[in-house]
Amino acid sequence: MKGVFLYLVAGMMLIGGGLVWVALFHGIQSSSAKPLFEQKKNEAVSEPFVQNDSTVPSVSSSVYVPILMYHYIRDYQDRTDDPLGIQLSVSPKTLDKQLSILKDAGYETISLEDFANGKYKPKSMIITFDDGYDNHYTAALPILEKYKDTATFFIVSGFLGRTGYMTTPQIQQLKLAGMEIGGHTVTHLNLANAQYEKAISEISASMRSRDSVFAYPSGKYNPVTLDIVSGLGIKAAVTTNLGVATETSSMFELPRIRVKEHTDLLKRINEEVAIAKKQLSPSQRSKD
Repeated sequence: MKGVFLYLVAGMMLIGGGLVWVALFHGIQSSSAKPLFEQKKNEAVSEPFVQNDSTVPSVSSSVYVPILMYHYIRDYQDRTDDPLGIQLSVSPKTLDKQLSILKDAGYETISLEDFANGKYKPKSMIITFDDGYDNHYTAALPILEKYKDTATFFIVSGFLGRTGYMTTPQIQQLKLAGMEIGGHTVTHLNLANAQYEKAISEISASMRSRDSVFAYPSGKYNPVTLDIVSGLGIKAAVTTNLGVATETSSMFELPRIRVKEHTDLLKRINEEVAIAKKQLSPSQRSKD
């Protein structure tokens, strides 16, 4: 009887100890759990940083994927009254020449989702077009199809159908042509200083019927923006920070190379790869 009693006592102690551990585990979980979009009220709002040595990945990379950033595809270089418009414009002839050079150099286009899913090769590149201008459909698409290239188009959803912007049927045609369509907010909102609820609303609304990729308008965002984008299940987001994407890059802060009318793309790509490898200083970038 004494042995049976000892076994009963030992069993009760084991059961009691297990309940204590379960209670502690759930207590830790409940105390550390946070809402998906908990606003960081004490977080300082910041403008997007300029990429320098400290923002280049310190871990050695083996893949370097250039993400090219275009805006207008139009003949605009004779417009002396609009210097910003000139900086944002690449002529159809120049785009054709640039894609031809990249094709001859062995580059192959992939989508942002491909990159996020690890589907890339040593000579992969990503072409992006911001804002949803109508010349993306009328001028860029035929050139992309000529070289059998794909591209990612970031659409400001509230601008659809306006003068100078694409229509919904044109966006659908881009998708049918194999292009990737991403979000770019509803009103081209500055996400670096937007109210929290407004930022969520604009990002999520612009992602309806879109692929799971996003571009920060004017490259402006803050740490809370990154949390929102991640929480919405977006797979990849691009900035205007200079550089090339690697397997160690943050999928929500992917850098790009801005393309202008006179950009020597192969030279710029090689420079950014050299900077990522720490073979070149950011101050040695070409100015075009």
